[in-house]
Amino acid sequence: MRIEDMSIDQLLELNRMICRRIDELQDRETLQALRQLRVGQKVSFEAQEGPTMGIVTKINRKTVIVLGEDGRKQYKISPGLLRPLRDVR
Repeated sequence: MRIEDMSIDQLLELNRMICRRIDELQDRETLQALRQLRVGQKVSFEAQEGPTMGIVTKINRKTVIVLGEDGRKQYKISPGLLRPLRDVR
């Protein structure tokens, strides 16, 4: 069936199905990113000030709380925007 031939009700149902699928894929990506993170881990990310490093202090279902490297500022960030740093010894 061509999209041009669909009724409003059919288009609305198609839209609901597409939005549901997008939400599922985004949730999967978020969970995958969360599995890479641990409390106390050093991470980097892009803040308004530019590239920033910090330490993960709390992991929520959809966001991660990061304490900035200065120890004063906290950031609430989507896990997909964080890059774990490796320990260099």
